[in-house]
Amino acid sequence: MSNIKIGLEIHIQLGGKKLFCSCPTESSGSFSGQIFRKLYLTSGELGNFDPAAVYEKGRGRSFDYLISDNSCLVEYDEEPPHTLNETALKRGLAISLSLQCKTVDIIEYMRKIVVDGSNTSGFQRTAIISFGGKLSTSRGDVRIGSICLEEDSARKISEEGGSVQYSLDRLGTPLLEIATEPDILDPEHAVETAREIGDMILLSGWSRKSPEAIRQDVNFSMGYGRVEIKGVPKLTLIKECLKYEISRQEALSEISKKLGREWDDGISFVDVTELFTNTRSRTISRSVSSGQRVFASILPRLKGYLKNGNFRLGRELADVARLYGSNGIMHSDELPGYGVESELPSLLDILKPGPQDGFLIIVSPESIIRRIEGEMNKRMAKLLSLDLSETRYATQDGETRFLRPLPGGERMYPETDVPLYPLNKEVLEQAESIKPKSRADLISDLSGTWIVSHQDAAAIVSGGLSDVMEEYVRIIGNGKLAARLILQTVPELAKKSGKNLDHTEIIDAIRLIPANERQRESIEMALELMMMEGMEPAAIASSDLIRPLSNDELRKAIESLIADGSVNARNLIPEMKKRIRRPFDPSMAMKIFHNITDVRK
Repeated sequence: MSNIKIGLEIHIQLGGKKLFCSCPTESSGSFSGQIFRKLYLTSGELGNFDPAAVYEKGRGRSFDYLISDNSCLVEYDEEPPHTLNETALKRGLAISLSLQCKTVDIIEYMRKIVVDGSNTSGFQRTAIISFGGKLSTSRGDVRIGSICLEEDSARKISEEGGSVQYSLDRLGTPLLEIATEPDILDPEHAVETAREIGDMILLSGWSRKSPEAIRQDVNFSMGYGRVEIKGVPKLTLIKECLKYEISRQEALSEISKKLGREWDDGISFVDVTELFTNTRSRTISRSVSSGQRVFASILPRLKGYLKNGNFRLGRELADVARLYGSNGIMHSDELPGYGVESELPSLLDILKPGPQDGFLIIVSPESIIRRIEGEMNKRMAKLLSLDLSETRYATQDGETRFLRPLPGGERMYPETDVPLYPLNKEVLEQAESIKPKSRADLISDLSGTWIVSHQDAAAIVSGGLSDVMEEYVRIIGNGKLAARLILQTVPELAKKSGKNLDHTEIIDAIRLIPANERQRESIEMALELMMMEGMEPAAIASSDLIRPLSNDELRKAIESLIADGSVNARNLIPEMKKRIRRPFDPSMAMKIFHNITDVRK
């Protein structure tokens, strides 16, 4: 496997505001409407069309976008982009400097043509901010080819037939793309490299606190062309996807040696719908009832190669079918089965396959079957010639599937709505001053500066919450209390309520509490009212429920409990918490209790 080459593109969402407007990167998950788009092809800067864009346009899909509470006219593509988010830029530059990259002199945004629906405009705004760096790993240096700051895409919600639904909540989020050169030695080294890069930004606290905040694309080659594996969601799946792709390409190489590199466009569909009028196959029956037709074709010489051990050509053809809205295919290596047993003799009489031929059945709208036929023939010719370059996507179980052809240079042209942004000395000095620290330095700073335990500091750093901790301390003025809120109070309330409250919302709510009342009990009561009862922060700030009991009120409450004969020194605090909703100081309560009981003795 000495000819294997591996590179990574690490995509990290930055939190705060979106890249070209003031909308927040976080959303409550509510929607206020939707907009509809059909996207059209645009040529690149030199007048040519990108093959990936041509392919996506040929799928003929339409797109619905759900309008989220953190989107505006910029995301709808109804208004030009606003000023570039300088905070996101400085953070991107700080990461660049940490990776020893050279920064560009002038940032120039380009439009990257994307017509798969992930952008309402049909393009993504992207700019190179640095290049030529390196990352030290246990297996040697990995060169950093480039770092880009771009808009993230919309988030796909669903796809049915030719209609795709997206949410605008993610569209426009600042996205750092860190691309390595193909210096990665094997799947294990790829995982280490991705972890090192991801940790650098996670520890800074700049990334969004979301499972999708970091995504990995893997570039892979073993001599048959570059494969880009998109959207690997977890570090552990990088290794699994690479192992799968190695096995897949080895199998295709063996098939090509046995069958030869030529393909004579042997897939030719005939309409066999009438054979399936009374079929027992529910899949076929439902599709035909909805107006689709049943087609079948011989697969010359492919018997035994469609699904047999490591040979999976049936899956390669099924991927093409699904991308055009079909539910997939049935093929001879897995038949009889699927409820079509009774139709097979008549079907074979029509197709007349030879002893080495396979065959397939597909259900599809008649209007697109010739397009599917053409794409399947192209795919077989490409696979047998061992031109395996393409874009694939990662599945949740660590496999890869065909997505589209690789994009080329034709997909870029200059963005005229975003002015050039010169990087002056002041901007670079500010970026230098915020370069991310190492894990050890961050833990030392937290425990030393804010007087929290080493264990708590390590947990905060590992969670990427250093910046959150700093904000809590700035408002509360108490490091131990801030650590308690982050590590205990908020997670416990989230578990009880089933709600996840963003720390930014919590900090904004604490700000509304009068400064002289920001003690532990009042803050915890305020958070309980927010998360358990859904009260608005402004209502909480004016509520008596967060006002601590005065010493006089505390004494009266304790005297009442003593008179009931229901409390003693052991159960005083739990009983008070059960009966009195307002916050109070437990140590003062115990002191008052002992004063009262000592006098009565």
